[in-house]
Amino acid sequence: MSHVTVRWRDASCELQTGGLEALEACRDGGWVWVDVTDADSETMSALQQRFDLHPLAVEDSLHRQRRAKLDIYTNFRFLTWLTPRRNGSGRLEITEMDIFLGSAFLVTLHDGANPAVDTIASRPERSMDGGPDWTLHAIIDLLVDSMLPIVDDVGDSLDSLEDAILASPDQEDLRRLHKLRRQLTRLRRIAAPERDILHGLIRESDVISDNAYRYFLDVGDHVAHVIDSIETYQDVAASVMDVYLSAQNNRMNQIMKQLTVVATIFMPLTLISGIYGMNTIAGMWPPAGFLREGGTAWAFWAIVASMIAIAVAMMAWFRRKNWW
Repeated sequence: MSHVTVRWRDASCELQTGGLEALEACRDGGWVWVDVTDADSETMSALQQRFDLHPLAVEDSLHRQRRAKLDIYTNFRFLTWLTPRRNGSGRLEITEMDIFLGSAFLVTLHDGANPAVDTIASRPERSMDGGPDWTLHAIIDLLVDSMLPIVDDVGDSLDSLEDAILASPDQEDLRRLHKLRRQLTRLRRIAAPERDILHGLIRESDVISDNAYRYFLDVGDHVAHVIDSIETYQDVAASVMDVYLSAQNNRMNQIMKQLTVVATIFMPLTLISGIYGMNTIAGMWPPAGFLREGGTAWAFWAIVASMIAIAVAMMAWFRRKNWW
């Protein structure tokens, strides 16, 4: 069920607040701000009749949008503004706000509570003095500012991940890296269109006043800063991937080197045992050596001692050369 809050100033400039039924009472006042939570078709039908909203824009506001956009209509502008935020479990989710902006009205629609709207609504006297464009600026400014901490949080995660990869890379680090790269891609898909939206909106002089023009430009600079940070962290993520691959290659080379050293040590030992064969004198323990009949009892231990000496000498040589 939708919840509607209508705010307007009456003929005596007193701030008034009401529900959907108050739309008729505020016709003779100044401009009006209608905030709708969990909009339904019945509420949107009433708003469509009151503000002469285009059916296509109303239909878009009732359906989930995948991309931020700005649509130009004769008597109003329709915006879809997307904002990332962390949910209770820390996962990144996208919230949507649909906005109808006219010269004498502002309609904001969102699912559930919206911190930016709640902040502006807590100081309505200040936000409604300038007009609908100033209130829209205040809301969007807060929404944009909320994006930068999320982007910086991803950057901090990349820094810690890089340190972990340099210390001891594993498959879990690779999964975390792919997750962070996907988050950066989602963030850029949100921020890039919104920069273009602001550039297009400020050219609509019939709904954006000259005084508010520069303030919207400032918000556009904030969005550009967010995009620059995202692109920087995307480069960092690519560098971290290179570090991971290099670390894995170095680890594999180290393993191959150790295995090669072990195999090299056993090569002369295998040669010695192959030359003497596997024949022993039956009935004697210890065996008299890898010899045929006529061998002596100490031959076995002599051969074993020589094999150990060769292995130790080779290990010492490899260690001296820093091959192991």
